[in-house]
Amino acid sequence: MADVFRGYLCWDLEKAATTINTEAVSPSAAVFLATHAPLRIRRSHIQGRDLVSTDTMVNEHEVLRDFLERRPDTGTLLMPIIGDSGSGKSHLVRWVKERFPRSDRHHVIYLEKAKTSLKAVIETLLEGVNDKNLDRLREDIRSFSTRMDAEALARRLVNSLNEALAATKPAELSGAARALAGPGGLAILLQDPHIQEHMLQQDKFIPQFAERLLHDRREGVQERPPAFTVDDLPLNVNDVGQAAQVSQKLLKLLLSRSELRTAAVDLLNKHWEAAVKSVSSLSSGRLHEAMLQVRQAYARQGKEIVLLIEDFALIQGVQRDLLDAITEAANRYGNAQYAPIRTLMAVTKGYFREFLPETAISRISAATMGYVYDLDVPFNETDTGTEVIASFVGRYLNAARVGRTELERRGPDDVPNACEECPFQEPCHEGFGATAEGYGLYPFNRSALVRTVHSVAPKEEPWAFVPRTVLGSVIRPVLVEHADALAKGAFPDNRFRDRFPLTDIDSPLPENVGEFVAAVDELDGERRKNVLEMWADAPHNPHHVPPTVLEAFGLPPLPQRDDRSFTETASLPKPRNTAVESAPKSTAPETDIPASIRRKLQTISDWNSRKKLLPQEEAREIRTIIVDTIRRRYLWLSPPLREQSTDVIRRALPPKSTSVSIEGANAENLPGVENAPVRFRRTAANSLFFQNLILANNNVGRPRSEDMRRLASFAEEKTDVLMTAIQRHLGTSDDDLVLGLRASLLGAALAGQATPDMTEPELLSAAFDYGQDWERGDTAIRSAGWTRTLGRHLEHRKLLVDTLRSSLGVAQGTGSVRMIDAARALPLLRRATEKWEWELEGRRLPEWMSKAVGNFSSWNQWMEEHAELLRGRLQEIRRRLPRGVNGRETVKAVETALNEARKVGLLSALSPGDLARLQELLPRLAKANWQVVSHLETDLERAANEKHSPNQRRLSLISAVTRDRGSVLTDIQEFLTISDRWLDSALVQATNRSGSLGDAAARELQEVMAEWASLISQEGEQDR
Repeated sequence: MADVFRGYLCWDLEKAATTINTEAVSPSAAVFLATHAPLRIRRSHIQGRDLVSTDTMVNEHEVLRDFLERRPDTGTLLMPIIGDSGSGKSHLVRWVKERFPRSDRHHVIYLEKAKTSLKAVIETLLEGVNDKNLDRLREDIRSFSTRMDAEALARRLVNSLNEALAATKPAELSGAARALAGPGGLAILLQDPHIQEHMLQQDKFIPQFAERLLHDRREGVQERPPAFTVDDLPLNVNDVGQAAQVSQKLLKLLLSRSELRTAAVDLLNKHWEAAVKSVSSLSSGRLHEAMLQVRQAYARQGKEIVLLIEDFALIQGVQRDLLDAITEAANRYGNAQYAPIRTLMAVTKGYFREFLPETAISRISAATMGYVYDLDVPFNETDTGTEVIASFVGRYLNAARVGRTELERRGPDDVPNACEECPFQEPCHEGFGATAEGYGLYPFNRSALVRTVHSVAPKEEPWAFVPRTVLGSVIRPVLVEHADALAKGAFPDNRFRDRFPLTDIDSPLPENVGEFVAAVDELDGERRKNVLEMWADAPHNPHHVPPTVLEAFGLPPLPQRDDRSFTETASLPKPRNTAVESAPKSTAPETDIPASIRRKLQTISDWNSRKKLLPQEEAREIRTIIVDTIRRRYLWLSPPLREQSTDVIRRALPPKSTSVSIEGANAENLPGVENAPVRFRRTAANSLFFQNLILANNNVGRPRSEDMRRLASFAEEKTDVLMTAIQRHLGTSDDDLVLGLRASLLGAALAGQATPDMTEPELLSAAFDYGQDWERGDTAIRSAGWTRTLGRHLEHRKLLVDTLRSSLGVAQGTGSVRMIDAARALPLLRRATEKWEWELEGRRLPEWMSKAVGNFSSWNQWMEEHAELLRGRLQEIRRRLPRGVNGRETVKAVETALNEARKVGLLSALSPGDLARLQELLPRLAKANWQVVSHLETDLERAANEKHSPNQRRLSLISAVTRDRGSVLTDIQEFLTISDRWLDSALVQATNRSGSLGDAAARELQEVMAEWASLISQEGEQDR
């Protein structure tokens, strides 16, 4: 076949769009008859207001013959065509019109369903009869239609209906409905201005009726029930408090009692036609009289009237008068007073059962021997149904190729077959098929047609064939909307599949076939599966599709595969009619699998092939299997981690949709599912995978070995998912651990055990230290806030360090951690020490960390405050002990001064407390490390060195502030202060003494003071 057939369009888009019409009255007679296909019509008996189907099937020719030849005794024949919307009843009425034999003895009146306005209906009914009374009626209706707008008419209809309801008497009603009669009943609601505004909203019945009464129905406007329904009652009025109290009371009564709501609807419908007549110049039976005059006029001409009504329910507001007029007996007292009249009218089943008057039903039954023609005849699985569908569609496909202009030029009896001039006729008809009339079905074939028709049929009647639906939802969209995809080699795409989903009565593509296609056709796998399911009727062998179909849709042949599972069909199968259980091919015989498990397998298969929701039970079992397998496969070595308990693992990675997301499964719309770490798409491979997991989990059948291997490999691949989930649950992700290490180091710094200038091993050791023996030696110079925070930190530090150890350490089983994984810990430590401050930026802390960092937010404040405190303390020390002065020599000098003062009685210059404190400090400071002063001075100078970067200066400041310098700094400052104060006082006392003893004492003390002054003025000698 030539490559040009690929993506070939044998129709013009504009021609197809203008030729294929979904309404029976839209096309011209030539197009209508060219596309007409035999209808499926059944005789049904009238039983009360119900219809009882029979096995008698007829065609439209028999309906026409019956309509023409039946001779009722009264001279009036009323023959209904019953069917739901779109079933073809209007089409049948139109066909009768086109095929009705033209004769001078017949006057045909044709009421189109599109011409719903009162003016169009009246003028059509009265056409051809001239009479003053009829002319006056015509003029009144024209005047009414031109001077009235829809909004004003709707208000007049409400008021007219209110008057009709107010005139009702309780005696006319029965039971609870009596409460709705009279001016105090249902009429109250229509009087209430607030409720009136609600009923006059554009989507309500009265405004829509007013629009249809004044104007013909526009194409595309949806039909609605021809009478009031419960939905039209003002039960959901906004801000009902604005209504009158009596109206509110009645509304509450209607809301509480369903039988009253039903009675209210019946009452509205009973008086609706009277209200319409009152506002439309048709009161007092004017239409009834006018139609009788028309019948009299044609009786004088010796003619019979043929009235064809495409949809009786749309002749709004005048049905009863019209029915009375057309069923009035032609002969009276032996004379033909009125012309005989034959009426063929299309009526929906709902209107027939609910609104058609009893008198009309009785006259229909009498005139037609108690039967009607019913077009609601569903197809079944037989080939006959398939051929009828193909014949119907084939005619429209041919009309679309020929085009409306050519059909109208040639006329209904000369319809050409466009396929006869097509260069691809032979291969196309061989691959896609043709109808008995010779019309090609491309781009459909019989399988695709049946499946698309099933797809758009009502769910409760999947075999139903609704012509209007097939035209508007199948033929026209494919030829027009999908033509571009076909021409580009992208048909049938996902848009086609979404438009025509698989139904329960059509078998899905076997999942092993879908799995194979997905594996070997990565580019067009989904499109090929669409072709196999729709055009090849879901074969068990992916190679069983006509090459012509593949060529037309731009799909290359699949590579051959030697597999027994692909040898079950020898030719393109007939359409299947029941859902086929599609358990995995490799399972044991069905008898070995319990029914409950088979149901689960079928449910999973339907999840993929029929795009059904995967129920919670099956989804939970699949998720549990997957999560448990991941847990069992994890070895706790990557990264090394202490093994967690089963309870922790289940809470970290629960078998829920937030952990394992399955496309199209129950609970997939819950919050957090979009972040599930494990995700499965709706594919044939995953469906088979799930089914085999169910088999293995229940120890039945023979699960496919490849799926068991896939489960093992999948679990190993997803071990990082478990680790991430555990870390998320425990709050031990890398980011959490970095923050935890920082918290541990800052706590150690508060305790004087860690500073920024320490080595990494020292910092790592401090971070993992429980701190049980930590105690600062310089507590006396720390603020109360510092001390309280450190105490709280040490109280809760064990949980913090335990978590760090278990997250970064290695243990045997669930035992204690024996080693720290330095290779993992050091990079995190480096990140932690990038900042020596506590900033969360709104982050929520894990529980294991939160209690240990209470009031860490004051860290920066403490650093600044204590830096200032240490500077002041250093300044005080240097005022009495300048740089270069030997501290130990200073201690000796003071000790000597004390001894000399004791000899001369000058110790009284010391208070008892100061004396005791000096005696306590002297031996300690004689052995103390006085270098602590110079070290502090160096640290503070480094923190203030302008040559260093801001970050270096800050880290130096933190080191200076947090370093534990013990109690010696405090002891030195206190010693120097007391000594300085005493020596000053002792010198004054010595100077004031009299006599030789005083002079001697003064001289000795002055010598000591000279020695003190000499000590504090020494320069150059370094502290030792």
